[in-house]
Amino acid sequence: MAYKTNKLAEKITEKYGSQKAFAEALGMQESTLSRYLNSGRDWKGSKLIKAIKLLEIPVQEVESYFFEPRVEKNQPRKV
Repeated sequence: MAYKTNKLAEKITEKYGSQKAFAEALGMQESTLSRYLNSGRDWKGSKLIKAIKLLEIPVQEVESYFFEPRVEKNQPRKV
C-alpha cells in the first residue's frame, strides 16, 4: 500500500531544512530516504522509531505522518 508523504516531507523540511540533513541524522543515504518518501515505501522498526523521535512527532499523530493511505487517481474511493 502506498502512503501520503507530503505532511512528513513538510515536517522534515521544518525541522532539518532539507531531506539530506534528515537522512544523515537518520543514518541513511538521501536516495534511500527519497525512496521512502516518493514510492510510499513502508517505514518499519528502528528507522520508524528513530524518525518519530528526531522529528518530535507526538504518538497520537504518527498515523497521519506515516500511514495515511494515498488514493490513486484511477482507484475508486471507498465510502
